[in-house]
Amino acid sequence: MNFTGLSLDQAPPISAPVRFFLTAPLFAMTASLLIFFFDPTLLMSRFSLETIVVTHLFTIGFIAMVMLGALQQMLPVLAGVRLPKASLVAALSHSLLSFGLVLMSIGLLQSTKIVIFAATLSLGLGFLILLGAIVTAMRKVSFLTPTIRGMRWAIGFAFLIVMLGMYLLSSYGTGVMGTAHLSFANMHAVLAIFGFAGILIIGVSFQVIPMFYVTPPFHENYQKYLVLAVVSVLVLWALLSFRAEEFAWIAKALLGTLFAVFGYLVVEKMNQRKRPIADITVYYWRLGGVMALLGALLWLLSSYLEADIISFVGVIIGGGFIMSVMTGMLYKIIPFLVWFHLNGMGYMNIPSMGEMVNKKRALGQFVLFVLSLAFFVSVFWLPVMMKLAAATLFVSMLLLEINLVLAYKNYSEVRKRKPDFDMSGVK
Repeated sequence: MNFTGLSLDQAPPISAPVRFFLTAPLFAMTASLLIFFFDPTLLMSRFSLETIVVTHLFTIGFIAMVMLGALQQMLPVLAGVRLPKASLVAALSHSLLSFGLVLMSIGLLQSTKIVIFAATLSLGLGFLILLGAIVTAMRKVSFLTPTIRGMRWAIGFAFLIVMLGMYLLSSYGTGVMGTAHLSFANMHAVLAIFGFAGILIIGVSFQVIPMFYVTPPFHENYQKYLVLAVVSVLVLWALLSFRAEEFAWIAKALLGTLFAVFGYLVVEKMNQRKRPIADITVYYWRLGGVMALLGALLWLLSSYLEADIISFVGVIIGGGFIMSVMTGMLYKIIPFLVWFHLNGMGYMNIPSMGEMVNKKRALGQFVLFVLSLAFFVSVFWLPVMMKLAAATLFVSMLLLEINLVLAYKNYSEVRKRKPDFDMSGVK
């Protein structure tokens, strides 16, 4: 690995990001159980309450949890700035998000207004507290790298997504949905996928892929202009969607093309590794790149296909692209955090990052994840496959949780013994 340009002395306590990482698979498992027991026909519409609950268990419970945990760790390390009151902010935000997501699921499924309002408040505060801390830290950044610029744009979109989400969720509590509800729902979804998750993945990949996989850096033009191009096209799409919807396909085509290019670049970088030894994270990045490319192309064609194809595209982009990248990064970040924090405390005789995750168990988890994607895709032609898809994903996420917990367990086990060197006086 290449740690050039990192500021390792500003990292938050290990408990701050890890609580988000270890919670993520639990929410994905919960979503899988609900899918298993729900009537499959209810999940074929993206506007059913059941679909909304399941979708947000994945998007907030898994994807957002991983991304928010990663931001807490990466911003101090990559930008050299410390999040204010990192432990308190992390604990408060994590509790509010977890509690709010549970309330949202119960409130929507039971149509209980007071619970929906409580969920809106809890989720809104959970996001805004952590995002506010990140913005406060970002104001102190003196040197803007392409990755930091990507993070800034992603956080900007995150604020907009949270505001839209609070409005949409509260409308289920009031029972009053304005004429623009559907338009706001579409904007919430597109900005969440491409504006927050997509831009953050692109920006972080500029730093993480060359660092962890020892590849040539991304071309300077991609680092300078790819994120800016995505932002510009998203703004164009939003304007056209409200003012000239008949021309929105232009922005949609541009956006799909940009993410198809990024998917290709990811696969290309994985093939340019200077150490051609593949681990489970390489498989996940390759899968994510291929799914980004395929999902972008399908999204381009969705206007000419059946209406429900958008749910199909959601499986490819949300599951195949975003969840793949998030899962792959979990396998890198948690072992790195354990190694980094123990090393900083003076422990030298510790497992290497590659030894913290059982390779066979991780490969089994990956295979099950790929199978679950294939089963979910087949549901659009064979609804009977829904339960098999849900069961396969549940086992995959259970294995992921076990792998991550066992990797993190190295931290507590090593801490039980005396450090090899006294680092208490080192700053």
